[in-house]
Amino acid sequence: MLRHEDRVWQASWDCKGNRLATCSGDRSVRIWAPISSEQFFSAQHKEKPTVSSDGGESMDVDQTSASTWQCLDVIDNAHKRTVRSVAFEPTSSKALATASFDGTTAIWEKEDDTYECVATLEGHENEAKCVAWSPSGQLLATCGRDKSVWIWESNGEGDFDCISVLMEHTQDVKMVLWHPINDILVSFSYDDTMRVWKEDDDDWYSAATLTGHKSTVWGGAFSPDGKYLASVSDDRTVRVWAQQSSDTPDAGGADKGFYYRPDTGFKCVAVVPDSAHSRAIYSVSWAGAPSGAPATDLGYLATGCGDNTLRVFKVTAAAEGTDSGVQQPAGVAVELICERKDAHGLSDINCVRWNLAHPGWLATCGDDGIVRIWSLDLSQD
Repeated sequence: MLRHEDRVWQASWDCKGNRLATCSGDRSVRIWAPISSEQFFSAQHKEKPTVSSDGGESMDVDQTSASTWQCLDVIDNAHKRTVRSVAFEPTSSKALATASFDGTTAIWEKEDDTYECVATLEGHENEAKCVAWSPSGQLLATCGRDKSVWIWESNGEGDFDCISVLMEHTQDVKMVLWHPINDILVSFSYDDTMRVWKEDDDDWYSAATLTGHKSTVWGGAFSPDGKYLASVSDDRTVRVWAQQSSDTPDAGGADKGFYYRPDTGFKCVAVVPDSAHSRAIYSVSWAGAPSGAPATDLGYLATGCGDNTLRVFKVTAAAEGTDSGVQQPAGVAVELICERKDAHGLSDINCVRWNLAHPGWLATCGDDGIVRIWSLDLSQD
């Protein structure tokens, strides 16, 4: 067990999957790593005393973290208040971004074995809730309680310029998420909607509004190929969306906003009903299918929930169809294959993150102040 002194809000793997950054209400950021990554991720150090499976898969927690994991770095008092979000820069992971309830976002780089703050981004009126890098590492998005989404551009050497402030949401913005391939941003809000943001000649605009959730949308995750988007909500459902062609734009929802220019469509192709989770779902992460899997295998969704249970769902694509000669996005099936009750004792699970560099490995963190590392065993799939 990897521990903070207060609840742990979020975790982020580096681009090689060998380091894990976590942030906490104790105002610190910690960087963790296996003592031997090669041995650990090849499962030589993993014990398997706990199994919970209905479909052949098992979810195992590493029981020997004290001897197999180490804390590489601690950034104490990284902010004046809770550090709510942390993210490694995706291309080299030399930089680290943090967002805090003190309203600021900080950029950190390691110099002489110590992380130094090289930039502080200010502008949110109050709590900053999330920070996320674009795939290229050139753009940074932040969001906050002030209902805004900010987009920043890196000019190198810790210099960032704000290039857009987006104010279309009507309530807190809980999370921002970049498409894994393109510079497309999605925001998730207390106003029960998601917005898709795109850029046109340095002008960022709302290209789609996704409606369907009946309460706060806490977050989401793209499939690794970017073709699908999963969202989770206070309404206890998981929704899976497929992007439609540009000639079938989103048409639902009201009060889209002054800067709304619909040119991107998303269709909800699957809903995990509220019976699968008994409380709000706070986090979701999407891992790709194993190597050699059929094309219809879209991988695995993990969810973290207020009912203290870690769940894993298998996602499978149905055949694509046509309607009046127009290609339609394929429907998907989402099947619960594994769950672990009381994964963080009696505490909420705030974040789940698949390690995309080491398939099957998952990090979770919760209100108990603990970070756990899990392995999904697919040998019986």
